[in-house]
Amino acid sequence: MRVNGMLIAIDGTAGTGKSSVGKAVAAKLGYGFLSTGEMYRALAYKVFEKHIEPEDHDAVLAAARQLHFTFVRQPDASLKMYVDGEYLGGKLHLEEVGNVASRVSTNGEARRVLTEKMRDVGEDGGIVMEGRDVGTVVFPDAEMKFYLDASAEERAKRRFKQLKEAGEHADYNEILKSIQERDYRDSHRAVSPLKPAEDAVIIDTSALNLQQVTAAVWEKIQHYAA
Repeated sequence: MRVNGMLIAIDGTAGTGKSSVGKAVAAKLGYGFLSTGEMYRALAYKVFEKHIEPEDHDAVLAAARQLHFTFVRQPDASLKMYVDGEYLGGKLHLEEVGNVASRVSTNGEARRVLTEKMRDVGEDGGIVMEGRDVGTVVFPDAEMKFYLDASAEERAKRRFKQLKEAGEHADYNEILKSIQERDYRDSHRAVSPLKPAEDAVIIDTSALNLQQVTAAVWEKIQHYAA
């Protein structure tokens, strides 16, 4: 066992509730919760802010090396991330930043730099980490690994509903197309393609609500810890 407890990896496609489930499980365990995608978004934000071309391999790599992360655990278990001493908050979730994040994440060397930074955060355990390759690449030795999936149509429906409830404009067909393109990019990239770890517990969340997915994950963790 690690110094602070288990390291639990939750990977999977976008829009399957990985963050909500991860945070709920971390809170029950008294662990911290980290979405590794936020670290890619932080790199994307810096690339965007400095007007670096996302396909400029060396400039993106240099930006990745310069990033300095610090984390503060919040009452809801999430680890609040400071990038070079600054809390970026909503800036990380701008549409432009998401677009850049998807492009810089195909940079193999920049991914390796961020992977090392993720290992620094999680190696002592006591953490639930959510992402695309936590169980396959970042922590192949994680005590527990989960892979959440759902049909692209179901995920598009969830995102559409989310945007509508937030009072934002949403086009279901556009959202579906974007999800399908992202899935393709994530699963076909040369470095760390999106796929379940061989020893991951795979959960299809298409017909499950958040409470049901959380319960399924929690049951496996208790079984493992018993």
